[in-house]
Amino acid sequence: MRSIQHDMYEEAFRLWDMVPTDTMPGYGPAGSVHRFENELGSGEYWAYFHGNLFAVNAFDMRFKRAGAMRYRHTEHLSICYYDEVSLIAQSGSGALRAKAISTYLAEEGAEFVALYQPGATARATSLTISPDYYRDYLHSRFGDIPDVRRAFALVDGRTDFPELVSLLRQVRSYQGAGMAAALFYEGAVSEALALVIERAKAIEAERVEGKHAKLSREDRAALDDLSAYINGNLASTLTCEELARRACMGQTKLKAAFKTAYGTSPAAFVADARIERAIELLGTTDEPISRIARAVGYRKPGAFAEAFHRRTGVAPSAYRRRP
Repeated sequence: MRSIQHDMYEEAFRLWDMVPTDTMPGYGPAGSVHRFENELGSGEYWAYFHGNLFAVNAFDMRFKRAGAMRYRHTEHLSICYYDEVSLIAQSGSGALRAKAISTYLAEEGAEFVALYQPGATARATSLTISPDYYRDYLHSRFGDIPDVRRAFALVDGRTDFPELVSLLRQVRSYQGAGMAAALFYEGAVSEALALVIERAKAIEAERVEGKHAKLSREDRAALDDLSAYINGNLASTLTCEELARRACMGQTKLKAAFKTAYGTSPAAFVADARIERAIELLGTTDEPISRIARAVGYRKPGAFAEAFHRRTGVAPSAYRRRP
């Protein structure tokens, strides 16, 4: 590959009428910003390129009319987290989902297609790595390596990957330049790949051990009702004991059912739901942060700020100030 920018991005920017612009607030100065605004919609796409190895991306797009974004590409892997996405379907994975990890395993010469409807939106952060990175570069450093493409496939669609989500949010908010930026982004890509490989190993092990046995229809219905209850009562004290009582299960069975259904524990599910709701309130209301903390179940603002930073990589006040 000559460079990831030349071989993968320049033609896509041209096809999608994206033009380079000055660095914009909210995007790292080490990267470049392309904007588009026409009868189809508007938005911006930020990218940081590292030779022929990887690209780091952040974008925010809004569409007025139905249409398709498409281009033919070289082989690569992409992993993305959508803070917001609606009315968009991607080739190979169907409708995209907010708050979920999305991966794309691109074959040489295949065509990428994203179909969008009127009112569609997409705000996300992603990493794109080339075969030169996940085959040649990693192999030269470590010898035999796991199947990276399979690892990416195994984490697709996960909603229980807070470590990777936090890393990607740090990537999006990073404002360094020069050598510091080069080191930061290279480290972020390496860390993301390590997280994906480790999570893929865990998924494989769980499958071998039979931990993903199907739930009964009754247990699935009970968890669906319980999930709705949790999201509607985030200010309440949602202990495992209380949740088990409401689901008419013992605590041990409840924990096993949550692991099977959601890949996480009841406590982690509640914690994630609280922070996701807080993110929504910070972005859509002017409520004081202390009141938002109470609304999602934190009596002490300091505990809320710590949990929010651990989950997103930024403080609640910094998240609210983002563009």
